[in-house]
Amino acid sequence: MRLWLLPVLACVFAQAGAPAWAADAPPGASSCTGCHASVKIADSVIPHIAGRKAAEIVAAMGAYRSGAWPSSVMGRIAKGFDDRQTAAIAAWFAARPE
Repeated sequence: MRLWLLPVLACVFAQAGAPAWAADAPPGASSCTGCHASVKIADSVIPHIAGRKAAEIVAAMGAYRSGAWPSSVMGRIAKGFDDRQTAAIAAWFAARPE
């Protein structure tokens, strides 16, 4: 196998596991799509956020960012986005089908 082909194959296989609807996502949304499934999963502890109101998502991210909602993972993720990025990600998820 040619060594130059390894990075190409790595990208192909990485994209194969990504949700198809993530292609038009704003920067940073992949931080969400890794855990929040594109379809509802029964009995999942991770909520389905596609189709939720953008204001709900923004409020939740703000609560995680401030520490009002303690979390081992979401607090760290939320702190990585500013208000503009959070609003763009929330609008994108709100526009996704439930």
